[in-house]
Amino acid sequence: MKNLVIEVSKIPPGGLAIDSPLQPEAVHLEGEKAFSLVSGRLQARLEKGDEESVHVRGHLDARLKLECGRCLEPFEMDLDQDLELFFLSHVADQVEEEDEVELSDHDMVVAYYRDNRLDLGEAVREQILLGLPLKGLCRQDCQGLCPHCGVNRNATACACTIEEAEDPRLAPLRKLFEKH
Repeated sequence: MKNLVIEVSKIPPGGLAIDSPLQPEAVHLEGEKAFSLVSGRLQARLEKGDEESVHVRGHLDARLKLECGRCLEPFEMDLDQDLELFFLSHVADQVEEEDEVELSDHDMVVAYYRDNRLDLGEAVREQILLGLPLKGLCRQDCQGLCPHCGVNRNATACACTIEEAEDPRLAPLRKLFEKH
């Protein structure tokens, strides 16, 4: 299934099973600069509830290509998570006063669809973004780049000494500490 847009009215009473490989354009990731989708699969079951609500339960597997936050080398990361999502039909006339809005626990896990069309691709994109680490590392003990010469210290031993690697703008401060 290249397109993950579901017409809610066509979900049968017994539910709808989805088992689809993920394509970057289907999950709105084409042109994403922070990472790329190498491969992925969405397995889910959609069930309609009362008042046009849709409950999605399933599993998301994705392999992502990122850039290490320390050494800047590309690496791949697996994302493996269960999904439990709730969708309600968006009602255009439903506007609340801004100072009276209070979010309940139910509101925190509910998303909305419009015009009888539920875009599961957008929901998958959100789940992928939520699953990304704040700072991706190729490995926990990544030594990163030398701040002085720029060599990747994971691949090459750096010949810089600590004095060379220190910021020259801090030299006057260093002299103050050496006097005491």
